[in-house]
Amino acid sequence: MVQRFLFIVCIALLVSYEIGFNSLFIILLLLPLTVQDKDIDRIRGTSRQEWFTNTFVLLVIVIMGIISTFLFQANDALHAWAQKQPFYIDANAFMASIPYNDGSIFWLRDLSSSDPLYDVYVIGFIAVYLLYAVYAYVTANRETLVRLLFINWLVHAVIALPFYLFFNVHEVWSTIGYDWGHIPYTVKNCFPSLHTSVAFSCMLLALRENKRFAAFWGLYSALIIFTTLYLRIHWVLDVAGGLVLGWILYWIANAFAPMILARLAVRDAVRVSGRVLPHSLPVTAAKREVIQRLNR
Repeated sequence: MVQRFLFIVCIALLVSYEIGFNSLFIILLLLPLTVQDKDIDRIRGTSRQEWFTNTFVLLVIVIMGIISTFLFQANDALHAWAQKQPFYIDANAFMASIPYNDGSIFWLRDLSSSDPLYDVYVIGFIAVYLLYAVYAYVTANRETLVRLLFINWLVHAVIALPFYLFFNVHEVWSTIGYDWGHIPYTVKNCFPSLHTSVAFSCMLLALRENKRFAAFWGLYSALIIFTTLYLRIHWVLDVAGGLVLGWILYWIANAFAPMILARLAVRDAVRVSGRVLPHSLPVTAAKREVIQRLNR
């Protein structure tokens, strides 16, 4: 039990590097409100080897988040190269010409960098899936952990990168000349909205959990999507593109997660038994049995 606690502390510190201690502290306080008896039973039934494997999966998720941060910090150099390419498109005039595309119906008041929803926007970008990953790890929910490998900022960012580089769409506030103190990496990464895609895919994934967690995470994700329009950052079409991207990656996660889960289950079984599976035992059949159990 002490080893498991130390694992959780180490992971919490690493996650805090990306999302801040305040966000992690809040989610850990809310954790007891969403954990049910079946979650506790799953925690108690998780072996030491399974905890080790879950730790590895969570570390991969966290490292993917850190890599994606460095990727976006190279925005200026990437855009300088993209602007010289013949298929570079400046779509700002097009976006501004569409009625209500600026999301003005969500502009409830004037803004400043001290607006409380600005923190939701900044922290929520990464926290929406890293906090979810911490929740899944603490409750020993490997199925969710593995699906979060596909619903990750890095995955969204890599898919959206061609749009960001060659389909130039500036943030709304910069296009309309409304300077409220927002300091982004760049104002050119708009279509599709990754805030929306990550939050929406996590929202869909949360529906697989218990009702209390789904309600909490659904509200949190919806608030993140709302802030992108409220803060004059994303166009309505950006949000629409983000919804499509989020749904696609959620579908991909459901399609490929069972195969990875089956491989991990077989790996754990081999390590716990302390011996190599005999050649006479078809590993593919074992994997198929695990997949069928997971899909029931």
